[in-house]
This record gives sequence, C-alpha cells and structure tokens, in this order.
Amino acid sequence: MHTIDYIILITYFLGVVILAGFFSRSQKSLKDFLMGGGTIPWWAAAVAGIATVTSAISYIGAVGLGYSTDFSFLQYRLALPAAIFVICVVILPFFFKLRVYSIYEYLEKRFSLAVRLVGSGLFILFKSCFLAIGIYAPAIIISVLTGLDIVLIVLITGVLTTVYTLMGGMKAVIWTDVPQLLIMLGGIFVVIIVAVNGIDGGFAEVLALGKEHGKFNYFNFSLSFTDTYTVWSGIIGGTFLIISQFGTDQAEMQRFLTVDSLNKSRYAFIASVLVATLLGFLIFFEGATLFAFYQQRGRTDIETNQVFIRFVIDELPVGFRGFLISALFAAAMSTISSVLNSLTTVYLSDFYNRFRDKEASVSLARAVTLAIGLFSTGLACLGGYLGNILEAATSIINFFGGALVGVFLLGMLSRRAGPKGALTGFMAGFLTVLSVASFTGVSYMWYSAIGGSLTFLVGLLTSMLLGEKPGTGQLKLVFSWNAVVRRGKKASEPDAGPSGLSRMTEDSSMAAGGNISESKS
Repeated sequence: MHTIDYIILITYFLGVVILAGFFSRSQKSLKDFLMGGGTIPWWAAAVAGIATVTSAISYIGAVGLGYSTDFSFLQYRLALPAAIFVICVVILPFFFKLRVYSIYEYLEKRFSLAVRLVGSGLFILFKSCFLAIGIYAPAIIISVLTGLDIVLIVLITGVLTTVYTLMGGMKAVIWTDVPQLLIMLGGIFVVIIVAVNGIDGGFAEVLALGKEHGKFNYFNFSLSFTDTYTVWSGIIGGTFLIISQFGTDQAEMQRFLTVDSLNKSRYAFIASVLVATLLGFLIFFEGATLFAFYQQRGRTDIETNQVFIRFVIDELPVGFRGFLISALFAAAMSTISSVLNSLTTVYLSDFYNRFRDKEASVSLARAVTLAIGLFSTGLACLGGYLGNILEAATSIINFFGGALVGVFLLGMLSRRAGPKGALTGFMAGFLTVLSVASFTGVSYMWYSAIGGSLTFLVGLLTSMLLGEKPGTGQLKLVFSWNAVVRRGKKASEPDAGPSGLSRMTEDSSMAAGGNISESKS
C-alpha cells in the first residue's frame, strides 16, 4: 500500500482508541460499563445493532457469496414480518420491563436457576465460536496485503480489539459503531462505483451479465430439505434464525435495552433489522458487480473469501485502499467489541453476580473482557478450516440458536410449562440438531427451526406429563393478549406515564425481584 493509505488506516485506529479512551473515564459503575447507563438514543442503539450484524464476516463472506452464487441465501429475510411481530410484541416487553443485565435471567424467573445457567452457558459457547470468526475475517485481508502469517495477524487483531473494548464499555461500543457504520457504507459504494466504471457497458452490463449467469436468482421453491437455500427454509427456518439473531441473543438485545423506554427499544430494533436487510442485498449486489468485472477479464476462479480484498488491492487507487481497509476493520471491530461486551455481561450477571453478595466491579468486568477476548482469539487461529465465513457464521447461529429460541418461547407462550419440561426440551432440541447435522444432509438453514420447535413441543409435553404447575409469579411472566390490550388502553390515558406500563408487567417485575443486583434467590 501507499504511504497515504497507511496514514488513513493509522488515523482510523487513532480515532477509535481516542474515542474509547474518552468513554473510559465515565465507567463509574457496572451499569455504565455494560448498559451505557440506560441513556443511549434509540437511533444510536439502532446503528449499533446494524453495525454488529454487518460485520467483516458480511463484508467478505456476503460479497464472496454474491460473486460465486446468487441471492438465494437472502430468502430467510422473507421471515421478517413474523420475526418482527414475535420480538416486538412478545419478547422485547419482558426483557425491557424486567430491567435485567442478562436476558437469560428471565429463564430463572420463569423456570429455574438451572435453566438460566444452561441457556447462558450455551450462549457463551456459541458466541465464542462466532467471535472467533469475527476476529479471523479481517486477518484474511491483512494476510493477503502484507504476506504475513495469518495466525500472527489473528493474534494481533484479537488482542488489540480486546484492549480497545475493555477501555470504554458499552458507550464506547455504541458510539464508535456510528462512525464505523458510515465508513462501512462508504466502502461498499466505493467498490461498486469503481467496479462499474471498469466494466465495458457500465451498470447495464452488470445487470446483463448477472441475469445471464443467474446472479440475481432469489426464489427457490424446492421442497427438498437438503437444498441449502429455499423459500420454505427461508420463511420457517428464517423466522427462528432472525429471532435467535435479534431476540434471544444478548449481543443484539443488549443494545436495544440501553434506551429509556419500550417504544424507543422497538424503534431501535425495527430500524436495525430493516436497514440490515437492505445492506445485505446491497453487499450481495456488490459481489455480483465484482463477478461482472472479473468475467470481462476472464478471471472468475478467484477464491470466494479472497475476491473482495483482491479487488481492493489490485484495482483501487491510492487513498481508497486505505479507506476500504479501514472500512473492513470498522466492520470487524464493531462486531468484536459488541460480542465481547455481551459475553462479559452474561458471565458476570449469570455466573458471578448470581452467586455473590455484591455486584462485580468495573475492573473485574475489564478483566473478564480480556480473558474472553484472548480465548476467542485462540479459537480464531482455526478459522482457515471454516470455508466461506458467512456460511460458517450463519451455520453456527442456526446450530446453537434454535434451542434458545425454543426455551424462551416456551416460557413466554405456555402457562403449562415448568422447569423440568424446559430442561428436557432444551436438551432434546439441541441434541436433535446435533444428530441432524452429523448424520443427515439437511440444510443448516433448518437447524434453528428444528431445534426451536422440538424444544418447545418436548418441553410442553414433558411438563404436562409430569404435572408441573408454575407459580403465580411465574405465570405473570407468560404472554397475555389481554395484557397487551390493557397496555394499549393505558398508554392512551393522560396519566399513564411515558411508557404506558401495564399492571401485569409491573407485578411481574416486582414478583421477579426487579433488578439483577437484587436477585439472589
């Protein structure tokens, strides 16, 4: 790279470190470090949610899939209406009104401590694997750029990002996500514009070549469970996937709980998921544009994870390379920092605070962040065995996320479910997905649906057979249409207050013990 490119890259890193250092001075309590003090604007929380999903995994993996295949991967976005409804109407109100640090605390309040620990433990396991991919993704870029060993780059990237994350806590995570997302967007458009200008026939030729080679194919109505991407796996499996990605995932949900009202939390979530969807299509189109660019040059054999960085290095003029590399690091760092913060939250809330007489300190939170970051960096050294990194990341979410969705919905939708049924269903769902993945050719896009539905059904049937009867306080943590109607009426009354809380939710919070720091039962 040219000196100018290095100057741009160094300027980006310095800006991030300075911003993190600025917020490090405001971390006076665990709530400040983990939840941003509960004063984050809804639009900033939405941007953070978008930046967390639109990672370097998407930047590299989605471009690679758009280049090598078609748009069929994005069929799971057909599930958005159903997923948005479930999260906004059923899931989000419980988490917001209970004012918990970790969303898995709900599982203890509704079922038992054992269910909570299993749920949070599974989250830590699968997010550590996902985080490893997030660390590995930008290392691909630097390896191609410098020729250095990729393991060495993984170690440097993971450690540096971990240090930046532990400095500023949640406020640094969110407020660095805002400029990072803008840099990412700029990078996408730079690549598309430069590539189109280098194609004989311009934009029209991109569309013509894309149509000729099936790059814009979207719908696949096959009924086969072994076809990787179909409309049916998109709608059914996608519903569970999106719920697991946004509704029962601490890394995403934690951003939406940093605002000061339920409605703002909903605004942040809906804006986040809709913009992330548009970005997904834009990045796949970027991949199709690069296909057209290299098709005219007779070079369509470039490896899927290498095509984006190959274009950046070979085709972009001085200055733009540094900007694009900064954009990729922005995508990576936003995801790594978000996931690190959420893993720290879950560990401290569900394992440390739960069994201690006092709340963890900010210093301990930083130490835990460092330990988790180093562990995931070690896992990232194995990233070369994962294939396309976007498919690998989505596969991990589907593999682990379904059982979590199932147990949350079991608690929120069934008045018959008890702790023994929940644990049995949880294990049944997870082990079934493990068996399906190991011994069948069923597409990974079905894993979440299989795990989630079996967890719910087995949990409900087991609870009924055992005659489990949830207590009064637990039943107040079950979704009720009547409560929704009452909440709507109360919100329209002049004295209802800014958030229009229903008596059902207030009672639930009181019965549950309110804040995490008060829950020691």
